[in-house]
Amino acid sequence: MKKKLMSAILAAMMAASSFAMFSCSDAGSGDTDDATASDTPSASEEVVEETEPETEEIKPDLPADLKFSGSSFTFGVVDNANARNFLVMEELTGEALNDAQYSVIETAQEELDITIEQNVLTTGYPAAGSLTPLIAAGDDTIQVANVFCVDTSTLLTGGQIIGYKDVPYIDLEKPYWDKSVNNELMLGDMRYAAIGDLSISTHDLTYILLFNKQMITDLGMDSPYDLVNGGKWTVDSMAAMMEGATIDLNGDGQWTRDDQYGYAAHSKMTLPSFWIGAGFQTIALDDAGYPQIHIGDEQFVNFFEKVFQITYDNNSKYNGSDRDAGQDVPTASRELFQEGKVLFIDCSMFWVGALRDMETDFGIIPYPKLDESQEAYHARVSYYMPPVLPATNTNLELTGAVLELTNYLAKKEVTPAYYDIALKGKVSRDEESVAMLDLIFANRVIDLGDTLFCSLVRDNFMASMYSSNQRDIVSTYTKQQKPLAKNIEKVMDLVAAP
Repeated sequence: MKKKLMSAILAAMMAASSFAMFSCSDAGSGDTDDATASDTPSASEEVVEETEPETEEIKPDLPADLKFSGSSFTFGVVDNANARNFLVMEELTGEALNDAQYSVIETAQEELDITIEQNVLTTGYPAAGSLTPLIAAGDDTIQVANVFCVDTSTLLTGGQIIGYKDVPYIDLEKPYWDKSVNNELMLGDMRYAAIGDLSISTHDLTYILLFNKQMITDLGMDSPYDLVNGGKWTVDSMAAMMEGATIDLNGDGQWTRDDQYGYAAHSKMTLPSFWIGAGFQTIALDDAGYPQIHIGDEQFVNFFEKVFQITYDNNSKYNGSDRDAGQDVPTASRELFQEGKVLFIDCSMFWVGALRDMETDFGIIPYPKLDESQEAYHARVSYYMPPVLPATNTNLELTGAVLELTNYLAKKEVTPAYYDIALKGKVSRDEESVAMLDLIFANRVIDLGDTLFCSLVRDNFMASMYSSNQRDIVSTYTKQQKPLAKNIEKVMDLVAAP
């Protein structure tokens, strides 16, 4: 529903733009066709034009007279090098995304008679350490804290955040809330976060593949677009292309930056991007909202080994990419891709912008399916910034009104600026990539072992296993299983407590 509405909005914008263009260029041209009297309706004739029924705009269900008499509302945010997390822009700059965000806050302030501010919790990682002292001191300055997802388990076990159950006005069925992502933001009966169009960091931290279009042509390979559209973009087809692109350019038998590769990615991003694309999750919610661990499942174990085989065993992956601390898409990877020495690069939507000046065209596609029988492609959302509610928040009515209104306004202004202008207009190089973005954003997946419990799974042992080419996931997981299960149990016990 969300993507259909978005497509309708964008289509209407494009149609309006085209009408204005032709009206201006045709006016006064004098190149009109002569019309006979029989072609022109008489004054007595009624001209009936067929029109498309207008789609009714879905708005927040807020009382018309809802005002908060100058109350202050503050978002807590983090400053991070891999995503745009700020919500309150200081001024209009002429940049579409900035100005859209500025407009959303200004409108919300005026409609609700409030002042909206933001407090930068940290410029580092994680953010819980900055929020916890405020909550412990009873400081209610921050109403909504957009923290790292891994902070959430820490805050939950400390009893420092509350759920959304008693927050009025919020309707997660409305199209400005991200239903596919929000389905994963539950623990038992507790909704600990809700993400909508205001949270563009979730877009920024969606992972995709970029491919060098010139290399595809030079190597005589099938179009990745055709493979995706035909349902044939699988791990095996990508592996074959990666191997075909890998060349020891100087013939010295050493795989260095001077050679050509099929794939480049940060070590900590490689495994989860592949396993989520192939339909696996290390930790997923069951029907009761309880996290279930799937790392020891036979199918997952087999796929885990397969990723090593297709990246390590034939030298298809460039492994000198992890030297840039704090960068999810390292400089070395981007440079090799720009130089035409890498066919595929793992990239977040945020870092696509760093490749705008690349002379050779690139395309955007999702990670491959496990095989052709997999029904849908899946796009990984990495460590997003869930908006959580500090336990010190005593004005839930104000909170609900602000979140519902700003996400609605963001749907109208921020999302078109991000999705259409910032991405489609400036970054992607062709219409096929535009269609791929529609596909990617409609099929995003959150793996709790890659997000909420990331410090216990991906960053605890998965990343080091991959970077050191250590493939024995069964014995490694056996050692990690008890502490992981115990941590999950601790979180769930607190969530279930009255």
